[in-house]
Amino acid sequence: MRIWLHHHAHAFRQARSFILGQPLRHAVSLLFLGMLVALSLGTGFFWQRINHWARDTLPEPTLTLFMTDQANETQTHALWDSLAANPQIRAFEYISPAQALDSLRRAPDLAPALKALNRNPLPGAFVLHLRDPSPARFNQLEQAFSHREGVAQIRSDRLWAERLETVSTLAESILGFCALLFAVLSFLFIAYQTHQQALRQREVLSLLNLLGASLCYQRRPFAYYGALLGAGAGLLAWAGIFWALTLIIPFTHALGALFQITLDLPPPDLRDGGALVLISTLGGIFASLLGQRNSRAD
Repeated sequence: MRIWLHHHAHAFRQARSFILGQPLRHAVSLLFLGMLVALSLGTGFFWQRINHWARDTLPEPTLTLFMTDQANETQTHALWDSLAANPQIRAFEYISPAQALDSLRRAPDLAPALKALNRNPLPGAFVLHLRDPSPARFNQLEQAFSHREGVAQIRSDRLWAERLETVSTLAESILGFCALLFAVLSFLFIAYQTHQQALRQREVLSLLNLLGASLCYQRRPFAYYGALLGAGAGLLAWAGIFWALTLIIPFTHALGALFQITLDLPPPDLRDGGALVLISTLGGIFASLLGQRNSRAD
């Protein structure tokens, strides 16, 4: 165990010497890597926040079941039980004619015109909130309830759901491609850096081969080299995103107050930052091993 620890400590010192031997070159490389990792994480992070904001702020597509004028309490209760047992429906509410009339009377523009009405001539309605507000789910539920006894008409926000799904899919595809592109560029850059470093150490590696050193022993310093590059890039990316969001937050609050919406963009917490550093470190290890292996092939 002591020998194993000694070998790893020696490999870590070698990897550190690779970086300290060319400090300016590696400082520029770390800044570039940090920018790539920040762009890769930032696209996914902003998409997550925008998706969360759109789900909580924009109007949710709903499905409304209007009852007939002759619908009795038995039909209404039967439909209520059917909706409550349907797993595709997240929540629903029944709006009686009296509740609908009271809601309309609270509107300043409609209150004077509705004073003459003693009752609402329109029937009651069920407003459904779906677990999956996709156009296909709207079509399925429309067909399921269109022939139910007591249901006169069904109105759905299917067009609004289609627009939301189209915009969401397009944005997710674009941002996902950008995040993948920046991640691949980071991986290839670390592999290239390790490849160049291995070429500089070719004479040392040849000597180790003559002495019978194992491949694991030869690769270990480069694995630590990639880990240091990946961890450094992850820390820089975390700090860069945190700093950028700190600068943006006052403007998002002002913009939200102007349009009366909530724009919440909290910076990544310790858990998000730790996951970022861990993933970038592991990616750096695999990229460095790939770059060192290609140098052996050359």
